[in-house]
Amino acid sequence: MSEHYYHTNEIIFKKGDESNFAYLILAGKVEILRDYPENPLQLAVLEPGNIFGEMGLVDDRPRSLTARAIDETRVQTLTREEFVDMIRHQPDEALVYLRMFFERLRAMNMRVPKENVPISNKRETPKEWIVTIFPQTPMSEVYISRNGYEMTSNSFRVGRKSGSNDPLEINDLMLEDHAPYNVSRNHFSIEKTAEKVFVQDRGSFLGTIVNGTSIGGHHHGATIELLEGENQIIAGTPHSPYKFKVIVSAKD
Repeated sequence: MSEHYYHTNEIIFKKGDESNFAYLILAGKVEILRDYPENPLQLAVLEPGNIFGEMGLVDDRPRSLTARAIDETRVQTLTREEFVDMIRHQPDEALVYLRMFFERLRAMNMRVPKENVPISNKRETPKEWIVTIFPQTPMSEVYISRNGYEMTSNSFRVGRKSGSNDPLEINDLMLEDHAPYNVSRNHFSIEKTAEKVFVQDRGSFLGTIVNGTSIGGHHHGATIELLEGENQIIAGTPHSPYKFKVIVSAKD
């Protein structure tokens, strides 16, 4: 494995490039773009600890998306050969890549093109969002303080705590739930981009209710934008014990 450095707005790889590496972000931020450069659409903003380009570990197809550094960025690269060696000799480290691989597949499966955000080639100063999550039920208070929890990264994933330690699950908040379940193992996430804050259902069985609108589950659509100000998110049915108030504001 080796390290590489990228300047602000520098392209790390673009659609059609050879797919040789997976990348682990050590410092800085990276955005994943679709339809670059003609009509770029921002699909994700990734921070230190995130992995991207992981499809390069499993096939030889050209890159289907573009990755661009938002800030001065430092990454660690991993080749297919190094990944195979890691699986054999460092399985715990390999699981980090596998978990991100499955999470990315799940997220992209649920996303539809009209929900992506157009951006310009010339970067404007992005908005910095403050997102604070508060409990609205006694069960939610078990996991989040009444004083609230302020998101410190661009993604906050919520799911059910499983009986076994599943190495492929990625959740920032794990909720204890019992049959009949309201919360799925990978239920919903709150996502921040430079343009908006939105909720994405991650393939839950019962879906997620956001400001009275159901997404995911058996409903149409898997993402919905949060409003500036107060919002409500319910994991599962309207009778779920897991209800949260989410306050969104743009930092001055």
